Amino acid sequence: MKTFGIALTALALGAALPAFAQSAPAAESAHWQDRSGEVWLNVGGFSRHFSRGKGYNENNLGLGAEYRTSPEVSYMAGAYYNSVRKTTSYAAVNWQPWQVGPFKLGATVGVMDGYPSLADGGTFFAAVPMATWEGKRYGVNIGLIPSVGKVDGAVIVQFKLRVY
Repeated sequence: MKTFGIALTALALGAALPAFAQSAPAAESAHWQDRSGEVWLNVGGFSRHFSRGKGYNENNLGLGAEYRTSPEVSYMAGAYYNSVRKTTSYAAVNWQPWQVGPFKLGATVGVMDGYPSLADGGTFFAAVPMATWEGKRYGVNIGLIPSVGKVDGAVIVQFKLRVY
């Protein structure tokens, strides 16, 4: 129940993030489509760790969903088989107020679990810089996990399919 409360708090805080963002200039916002209400599914993703010799699992299959509420914000939740061969559950807000060409840029902030070296495998907060490309039916999220403390960094790639 504590994990559920933390997840709800993270999502509520994430919903407030757009209030702190500046709107894109009119010329730039013309490139952004209002994709509110879109639903995306993913089957986990892949990672490429910077510490190549540590035997990490880089095929991180799972199941997740993403619901877009505006051109800049989507909510994500799911589970995947992580790099240390444990199941990770996550709930996050993907906030991307900037655009460079066809890519949205920002960060994903939320809660996750399943990493024994962090919170003894329990729930912890995480923030990851994230770039997203979305076509009409297919998309990709690309994240950068920095190497900090007990975390060995990686680049993560998540492919997704729009279902609504």
